[in-house]
Amino acid sequence: MNKNNMLQPNKNLIFSSQPIYGKFSIVLVVLMLITLLPHYVKIFDSETIVTAQFVIHGMLYLCWYILFAVQSHLSSIQNVALHKKLGYLSLFLICALIFSGTDMMIGVMQNYDSSWSEVFLRSRTSFVLAILHTLLSFSCLSLLGIIFRKKLHIHKRFMVLASLSMVSASVTRIAYLPMMPISGVPLVLLSTYGFLFAPIVIDRMIFGRVHPVLKWGIPLYIVTQLLCIGFLPSTEIGQAIAFPF
Repeated sequence: MNKNNMLQPNKNLIFSSQPIYGKFSIVLVVLMLITLLPHYVKIFDSETIVTAQFVIHGMLYLCWYILFAVQSHLSSIQNVALHKKLGYLSLFLICALIFSGTDMMIGVMQNYDSSWSEVFLRSRTSFVLAILHTLLSFSCLSLLGIIFRKKLHIHKRFMVLASLSMVSASVTRIAYLPMMPISGVPLVLLSTYGFLFAPIVIDRMIFGRVHPVLKWGIPLYIVTQLLCIGFLPSTEIGQAIAFPF
């Protein structure tokens, strides 16, 4: 073997399995609380109807981020045994979130009205496809996280991306409230991409380069999201997918 090659470090080995998302996971929990609270307060308003479906979905949503924070902490204190046991709870939450999210998406689909204007139809199509994109992204990324659970530097990045794939849905809950300084869509996109950029910064600060999972996963997420909310809603295919009933 060439001596020079032996002296060169393997680029794949510079990413260690050390915990890196502990503080970031807490930030995500706080974000979820901020976006859920305005809607949960409405439960006590007699003039507002908050469905059990929404309450359950919100609780599952919050539980996922709390579990992610707990798992990040367990990783930091090297409690591998408990981390693995709680991994089974994440399987339950993944299935429950997919089922609950799909149920809510179908509810939106069933509200279709043929009297809608073209502009409103595109808006509702964009909303449905945004939910669909979130469901598919979360499903794929969390599944990949499970598949690569023994390769910790890959596993943790897929799991953080799975968590971040739901940020846009969370921010949407408050983006259209009257007190928001900018309009809904720009706020959702800026917030989503701001949070997506955070793991890249963390990798650069700690390891000096960006892991391939983030390097390829984040651009793919952004491109597919923009296609779903920006391009497909104006097409017959996109509208057929959103309102097939």
